[in-house]
Amino acid sequence: NRISDDGAAAISECLKKNYYLQQLKVCGNKIGSSGLMKIGEALQINTSLQTLDVSYNLISNDGAAAISECLKKNNALQELKISGNEITSDGLIKIGEALQINTSLQTLDVSRNRISDDGAAAISECLKKNNALQELKISGNEITSDGLIKIGEALQINTSLQTLDVSYNRISDDVVIAFSEY
Repeated sequence: NRISDDGAAAISECLKKNYYLQQLKVCGNKIGSSGLMKIGEALQINTSLQTLDVSYNLISNDGAAAISECLKKNNALQELKISGNEITSDGLIKIGEALQINTSLQTLDVSRNRISDDGAAAISECLKKNNALQELKISGNEITSDGLIKIGEALQINTSLQTLDVSYNRISDDVVIAFSEY
């Protein structure tokens, strides 16, 4: 598909009026941050959408910031997939801040972005307070052993996370062994 920001704006208008749609998957398009901002604005009103998959688009940190504002107000969204975009730790920091408030999101997929240890530290702070998130996919990023240690420390407190995918990062054996003690 070739859905761009204009198409995303049209989708957002539909989301403002439609209270029956539960899943929206618009992967592999050309939706940028401004398009995701429009969708995020609509999700502050929409109470039916449970799954949003905007993987493999052109979303950057501005789009991550927009979706984080949505997560602060929306209590219907249960699954958010934003893998394969251009999101860095700065974007994940915004999402992590929102997840400290959000009580509905159960699955977050931010794999195949450009997230480093700062993003892992932000998500670890989120995990210390969030009791809704059950699955976190953060594979294929730039997280090192230091980032995994931060996440491990948060898992000593968090009781809701059931699945953690950190594959294809920059993590060494010695830290994985230490991580197993958490």
